[in-house]
Amino acid sequence: MTRSGIYAAVVGVLIFGMVSNVFALEPARWKYRAQVTVEAGTSEYCSLTLTPEIYNAARSDLCDIRLLDAQGEQIAYVLAGPTDVTERRTYEPTVINRSTGAAGAAVVTLDFGDKTLKNCIEVITQGDNFRRAVKIEGSGDNIEFFMLVERAYVFAVSYDKRFEQIDLPANDYRYLRISVSPMEAEKDSPVIDRVKAFKIEQSLAERRAVEMLPVEHSEDEEDHLSIYVYDLAYRSLPIREIELDVADESFYRYVTVEGRDAATQKVEVRSEDNRQRFRTIVVPWQRIMGETIYRYVAADGKTRENLLLEIPSRTRVHRYLRITISNYDDRPVTLESASANMIPHRMVFASADSQAPVLYVGSESAKKPQYDLGRRLGDPLRIEAKAAVPGALLDNPLFREPEQEPLAWTERHKVLLLVVLLAAALVLAGFILKSFKSIRSQELES
Repeated sequence: MTRSGIYAAVVGVLIFGMVSNVFALEPARWKYRAQVTVEAGTSEYCSLTLTPEIYNAARSDLCDIRLLDAQGEQIAYVLAGPTDVTERRTYEPTVINRSTGAAGAAVVTLDFGDKTLKNCIEVITQGDNFRRAVKIEGSGDNIEFFMLVERAYVFAVSYDKRFEQIDLPANDYRYLRISVSPMEAEKDSPVIDRVKAFKIEQSLAERRAVEMLPVEHSEDEEDHLSIYVYDLAYRSLPIREIELDVADESFYRYVTVEGRDAATQKVEVRSEDNRQRFRTIVVPWQRIMGETIYRYVAADGKTRENLLLEIPSRTRVHRYLRITISNYDDRPVTLESASANMIPHRMVFASADSQAPVLYVGSESAKKPQYDLGRRLGDPLRIEAKAAVPGALLDNPLFREPEQEPLAWTERHKVLLLVVLLAAALVLAGFILKSFKSIRSQELES
């Protein structure tokens, strides 16, 4: 073999070894594993939906999930989170008439310029603590009006917590007439600052129900709060909605949702003798969102309600949820139950060999994997793929706790190091003082 051939062979072996080492995985670093079953099919790709058990075992960033084939090498995958798609077109119609109606209601007539399809309206009024009834009528000629919404409400809890959007029956009326009635405590008519209209179309991602187990219920009579605590049984679930079941027939309430993964946790306490000590602290609740819920019977006899709390996307949801209902001066409402919906991530990967792949999860040291597959697939959620189902998540028998690095000598002997430094400082100070006196005496002699 020529020298160039030997060099080529050596380089090839080195490159192969580097690729193998990079693409191989050390299972001992992962706590859990699950066998994956792939259904029959002709597609070259598979799609696996993450389960609550996987979310609970994985890190919150999901960067420690891996798939291995029968040879123990990684299977490239793309993790995609389905989302709701909302298309919103906004209209700002011209106000052609302002007047005062019965019982001091503020009335405005809006002109959209032509027939305009819309299904939502935003009525912005002055004030920061109110609940005002709204009536909406539509017309094609600004003469004969037809009822669209007999009675809805706009309200503000404070200057930064306002709820001013009202759903409409889909319509294309050129003219809308908006009437906003004052509250009983208001002497003057409300002031309508402006009105916007929208055409909203939504394509909802698939939801999966999550059970919320009641833990405790209490009433704070001093602050007029009803407090309910629930357990999702798993942490870090991609919850997007919480629906409340309230027994009362008519109510308006402001609701906050907070979360935490445990009531208490142990934290290490540093000490001079380097003995490992811990103390228990209470884990504070972290705010997730706030929303208004309501139910009322309109003049047409139909019940209007909103009992759905929408969790902002990419919001981390903890295992335990505290739902606090502000009752103000009304009697407490009765929350009979709560349920949640999540939108789970999908893992899309190429079909491996005939043997089922193995999923590994639960590694504190794993870094985010980087595969070329995402660039090739484009939109993984639109790829035709065979269904893959993870089995039960079991302890990985090969798992080894990472060895803690030994403390440096300076950390293990802090007291001794302090004594040595102090002694060195004293010696140095003595040397400087002696030198100063010697130089001073020489100056006096000269």
